[in-house]
Amino acid sequence: MKTTDLHTHTTCSDGTYTPSEIAVYAAEKGLSAIAVTDHDTVDGIEEAVYCGEKAGVEIIPGIEVSTEYDETNIHIVGLFVDINDSRFLDTLSALRKKRENRNVLMAEKLCSLGLDISYEDIVKAAEGGVVTRAHVAKALATKGYVGTINEAFDKYIGKHKPAYVKRQVPSWEKTLDILRQNGALAILAHPFLYKLGKERLEAMVSELTKKGLVGIEAYYSTHSPSDTEYIKSIAQKNRLLLSGGSDFHGSNKPDIDLGSGKGNLAVPYELLERLKERKVYG
Repeated sequence: MKTTDLHTHTTCSDGTYTPSEIAVYAAEKGLSAIAVTDHDTVDGIEEAVYCGEKAGVEIIPGIEVSTEYDETNIHIVGLFVDINDSRFLDTLSALRKKRENRNVLMAEKLCSLGLDISYEDIVKAAEGGVVTRAHVAKALATKGYVGTINEAFDKYIGKHKPAYVKRQVPSWEKTLDILRQNGALAILAHPFLYKLGKERLEAMVSELTKKGLVGIEAYYSTHSPSDTEYIKSIAQKNRLLLSGGSDFHGSNKPDIDLGSGKGNLAVPYELLERLKERKVYG
């Protein structure tokens, strides 16, 4: 069976594989296609596409955008993004600026806790990519304040922890509108991670669908077979397309591998074919 992975990250955001490396690795893993879906940036797409063509792997241009629904942070993946849309690029630039402001505040909070962490340390940890909390965690680990990235979240920068700063994100309606105007397909990422419970999750999916949500990730690294079947039922009820991916981050999530997740993930390529049909025919 041909397989794909429609949720991956590179060094352009908080992954550890460069766009070139992830394309080559996808070929080594026997994947027919992957989507590069970095946070708030499409900077790695051209490089990934170029290397994917040489490696024999189709690269789908994508993005992952954070938004909020009923005070819960949720993520929307955009697939088939137009990376030459200047208005869209301006919007991404503004989102990254908000990230920067948040990271500055987190650095200040860490300093107030007696930790010698500067914003420059965090930027250095990002190595030129979009700065995320993973890079704050990496800076903490580099300076020896924590042993692992997970410990940094658990002790300092996770939600409700002493150095946490809530991020300013566009509303979910605005996020869907941004992706629609770009021509991208909006996909609800990892629906079970929000811990909404079935009733609230189904209500949210229904509301998002009315405003332009096109698909939902039924296949995900932490989904059990019953989780996948349940999300499929929600998709059918709302006439949504299915998507899925590993949420690969390289060594930043060492237990999750490209294409196979925690070892039991396989996203059928036919899902991508249906998404392509929706993109072409609407």
